[in-house]
Amino acid sequence: MSLMPKHLPAAPSTSQPNHKKISLRQWCFFATLPIAILSGCQEQPATSPTISPIATAKPTTSAAAKNKEPDGILEQIKARGKLICGVNGKLAGFSYVDEKGVWSGLDVDYCKAIAAAVLGDAKAVEFKPLLAKDRFTSVQNGDVDILMRNTTRTLTRDVTPNISFAPTTFFDGQGVMIRIGAKSTSSPSSTTSPAVPSTSPSPTSTPETRSDKDSKSDKQTPKTSNELTIKDLANKRICVETGNSVATLESATKEANVAIETMILPDLDGVLNAYAKGECEAISSEKSQLAAWRSKLPRPADHKILDLSLSKEPLSPALVGNDDRWRDVVTWVIYATFYAEELGLNMDNYTIFKDTKNPEVARFLGTSDSLGIELGLAPDWTTQILKQVGSYGDIYSRNLAPLDIPRGLNRTWKQGGLLYSMPFR
Repeated sequence: MSLMPKHLPAAPSTSQPNHKKISLRQWCFFATLPIAILSGCQEQPATSPTISPIATAKPTTSAAAKNKEPDGILEQIKARGKLICGVNGKLAGFSYVDEKGVWSGLDVDYCKAIAAAVLGDAKAVEFKPLLAKDRFTSVQNGDVDILMRNTTRTLTRDVTPNISFAPTTFFDGQGVMIRIGAKSTSSPSSTTSPAVPSTSPSPTSTPETRSDKDSKSDKQTPKTSNELTIKDLANKRICVETGNSVATLESATKEANVAIETMILPDLDGVLNAYAKGECEAISSEKSQLAAWRSKLPRPADHKILDLSLSKEPLSPALVGNDDRWRDVVTWVIYATFYAEELGLNMDNYTIFKDTKNPEVARFLGTSDSLGIELGLAPDWTTQILKQVGSYGDIYSRNLAPLDIPRGLNRTWKQGGLLYSMPFR
């Protein structure tokens, strides 16, 4: 039986060995030709894995991923060497820059406290003045690391995309300020000026407007009748900014069955100017703003902020909503200022407690536990806050007490206020 393929010529006789060898070679050639062709088709893809870019691309992307890991705001601030803080810049007591470029205020001090905790340097802050309409977009776009700009935390703002809030640093409320004796500023409305002093309750107005220490007035605040104070506004013309402030004022007076005349103006500057000119007998806005404005008037003592809260205005820092680590840092820096005051610590006496045997104080100061490591901060981060900025009591006394703003709700919970720190443990 012949093993030769049918398409090949018949093999010559066995007496011709050379022909037989040639035929076997031919047979082997044609038998292996399809295999060679198939293997030849596969050789080009087989060589492609040896191309160097493919082998090096994998380590390159993993390195890039590692480089992107420190993209959190905390790491950016450390790499940058400064904190970018969005502020008002024109509100005395909270954030204000003078002619020499010196910044001051409660919001300013909180920016410094964060810088002290994160960078060890309270001066490593760039203050960026923002208009109210730009404040949230500046946070969302990353133009600022944090917003410290007398901003009320509300439901609609809390659910704004990529916006989060830290603990409230000042519990405010819409109030009313009336003129109690400045005849020179009431000349445009002389017919109403004599009635203003008589409607103000003289027993409480004198100590509150002339004393920088408000402990007594704080104790009297819960006993003051809001309804009677509202009735003292009957038939008065009150300047107020258009928007929520108008609705709040009219709702409160309507509920108390008090008739008032509202002079609605488009912005806060217009409200203050109209009041200063005597075009209205009272002015309604957040009490913190009223106190700031009063400090700029020629005779601040002639104007009284009533013991009246028409709304709740919890002023809170705002920050980007997708960085939990950064929110934790800001939150606990604020709590640190609350807790320091609870423990009786301030920027004048903190060194006395360096070797304390009180476990609570030692843990807070980082001498027994390094709680800062959990936040990505140095063990002495709370000490740096106390050393360079102080406790909440220090911040308040330095910025708001001179404006004659009673602490009220902004006292520690041990004193009947709303400042309550979560436990440091």
